[in-house]
Amino acid sequence: MDQWNRFELQGINLPAIGILIILLLSNCSGKKEMKEIVTSITAEEMMDWTPLEKGKASVMGDMLVMEETDGSDGFFLISSGQLTGDYQIDYDVKALSESSVLINLLNVTDTLGSDDFALPRAGSSPQEIWDWRSHLRHYNLTFNNRSHGITPFFYKNHSPLSRGFYQKLSANVMEPGQWFHVSIVKKGTELKFMLNNNTYFDIMDYNPLDGGRLIFRVSGTTGENTILAKAAIKNLQITSWQ
Repeated sequence: MDQWNRFELQGINLPAIGILIILLLSNCSGKKEMKEIVTSITAEEMMDWTPLEKGKASVMGDMLVMEETDGSDGFFLISSGQLTGDYQIDYDVKALSESSVLINLLNVTDTLGSDDFALPRAGSSPQEIWDWRSHLRHYNLTFNNRSHGITPFFYKNHSPLSRGFYQKLSANVMEPGQWFHVSIVKKGTELKFMLNNNTYFDIMDYNPLDGGRLIFRVSGTTGENTILAKAAIKNLQITSWQ
């Protein structure tokens, strides 16, 4: 009796085992393909976002214009949907006043991780708004802040008493009256901020925030020399991978 038949008599089917080994090796070596999903958000669609504080939003052509109004200490627009997983946010922005600090709050949730967080009451003071913000978990990216006497910074907020990373640049990287292309990337543990394809922040966060809302905010200068913030945003696009 040859060797092949001896294996068959012992209940071992060599062809079946060969197929099984090939399948196992294929599953081990193969990588799951990630599906890229690109979502474009128009200026009209951003008008459906939730406004907060004194200010207004309006559509001019393909642009969304955010601006403070008299007595404002900043103006927010809060997204209706949420960021999840890995993503890249792209948009074009132009500061339309000499004091238009631009703030992106990313992956915003309450301290329990819910993106269904409560908003401050109408007419809240600047301090109450600040207290509300500081109790939200989020990434804070702030730039074009020369008028506030500081340079761009990027930090992770856990609670009023706890922050993750905090990084800032040595100089400002944006000028009013000019269009700039913004890219913000969250991929795995890496966070990047790019302006006109130049990378200014490249940060590793080994305990990243899972997801949450996207918030845009503009802030001007208060006090004796009040300058209201005003900025235009267009071509907002969010790319995600699933």
